[in-house]
Amino acid sequence: MKQQLLVYSGQLEVIEYPGVVVHEGVLVKPLFIYVGDFEKAVLSGHIPVSRPTTLGAVGVVRIIEATGPFTEYTGKIYTVTPFGARGVLGVEENGLLATFTSLHTSYLDEPLLNPSPLDAIRPLIKHSVELARSCEEPVLVEGCGLVGVAVGMALRRREIEPVFYCEDARRNALGYGFTVASHISELNRKWNDVVLTSTNTASKYRISRDLDYRRLVISRLSFTSWIPVKKGISSLEVRVVDKSNDVPTSLVKSIVGDLSRGVKIYNLAGLEHSIGLFPPKGLGSIISLGA
Repeated sequence: MKQQLLVYSGQLEVIEYPGVVVHEGVLVKPLFIYVGDFEKAVLSGHIPVSRPTTLGAVGVVRIIEATGPFTEYTGKIYTVTPFGARGVLGVEENGLLATFTSLHTSYLDEPLLNPSPLDAIRPLIKHSVELARSCEEPVLVEGCGLVGVAVGMALRRREIEPVFYCEDARRNALGYGFTVASHISELNRKWNDVVLTSTNTASKYRISRDLDYRRLVISRLSFTSWIPVKKGISSLEVRVVDKSNDVPTSLVKSIVGDLSRGVKIYNLAGLEHSIGLFPPKGLGSIISLGA
């Protein structure tokens, strides 16, 4: 069984191996892979990775073979979350842009019976709902990628209308009717919750340094490693969010439906055709590699 992978080693290229080595995991065939701001950040250097690395942090896979205690997974289809025992997929662990690949079972998220391409973004929507879960007005969302916009949609369903701060890609949020500021001077100074979703270090620095807020909610996918604390702050709550399992399916489906018009789907005959989709634009794309 030959294995092809789309790897980043300073440039994107498709490489081939004669087989797949499976260590303490399952052999999977990726069906649908979402690529967006996360992969764009890797290519631009905002997220440092050990090269070469296989991109693709989230998607849908069919399990081809599982051994040992994992035989129950064989033949089933699962969504794949970026969060697992070996770090973030596509950065700290090789991702899904491959014809076949080995995957640790901690990255398997939800079983699916009749998968569709849009199911590839379900783990990100669950993550976004968790980011929005405990927020109270007024809320500022930093970042206009898929996760940021989905956070805004989750807040709307709680009748909270957030304001966005986006130094780039502001059209993503404007297209869904959100209020978007692109310069720190356009923002109010006081907020209850600030949600950090982008990998833009300068943007997060300005927000954290210049505004007053009670709580910072940080997406693990923003790779925020440090924040400046404004002088005079007596207390600050910081909540870092990664994987979430306790999210209503109906809510996830509703937000996926709303986002469907902004996410493009490409049916490709081979991995080599996906290179032209990088860097991802807008809210990103879903690559379908077939059943």
